[in-house]
Amino acid sequence: MALAWCRQQYRRRCKQQCKPQGRGVLSAGIPLVFAVILLCSSALTQAKTLTVVAGAWGDFTKPDGTGLYFDVLRAALAQSDIELNIRVTNWKRAKQMFYAGWADVLLADFLGNGERRFVPQWQLNMDPPVQLFSLQQVNDLQSLQGKAVGWMLGYDYGDYLPVTVNGIEVSAEKFGFDMLQYGRLDAYISYQDNVPDELRKKLQQRQLAPAQALYPVFQNTFAGRQLAADFDRGMQKLYQTGQLQQLYGSYYQQAGFPPAQR
Repeated sequence: MALAWCRQQYRRRCKQQCKPQGRGVLSAGIPLVFAVILLCSSALTQAKTLTVVAGAWGDFTKPDGTGLYFDVLRAALAQSDIELNIRVTNWKRAKQMFYAGWADVLLADFLGNGERRFVPQWQLNMDPPVQLFSLQQVNDLQSLQGKAVGWMLGYDYGDYLPVTVNGIEVSAEKFGFDMLQYGRLDAYISYQDNVPDELRKKLQQRQLAPAQALYPVFQNTFAGRQLAADFDRGMQKLYQTGQLQQLYGSYYQQAGFPPAQR
């Protein structure tokens, strides 16, 4: 996009300033040409920076901007000579930034639908099954109608329920389980790995959704689709060379990649 704009600006400047008008015209037009070149150089430099937003998620996307997903994205796009501008915040804000057009990539989300998003073929990981936790067994989800049910900020887990509940978003998993334990929530939606050890024997659970693949989400634009294609080619190469397994280490098994090179 930046290169096409530069060409357009160069042609426009030349039409306006470079018409034969007598002696001295060439020297008068040179500063304008250099100005366009400098502007284009700046635009092309900026075009190599990819803004990536994510919610903080364990070893995958850490608040300090490090993490497995960033390492994988950087390695997959290495041939594209792209630098990552990483922003880690809560998941709700990360989605808002992406859909407002303030970021090029969102890490990481389910396949989903939507005109504003484009999902590549290669996934990043498998998300564990989504579980409903409660102090008393919930045999019928209909019984949660109007009840206080919590989940992490921006996770939209109320969509998994067949009834309308009083959805309460929390900023940390610990807060959600604490609220459940002390009766401020009737149920809390999360993952098995997030349950505090002291509550594991006290809580009842029910699966709401099976394990699902997680993908990097790109903007549904020409540039976004090109980046997604570059990502897929890069992941294929990393997989074939064995580098992908090295990057994931102990997480490789759960990521759901093919067991043998293809």
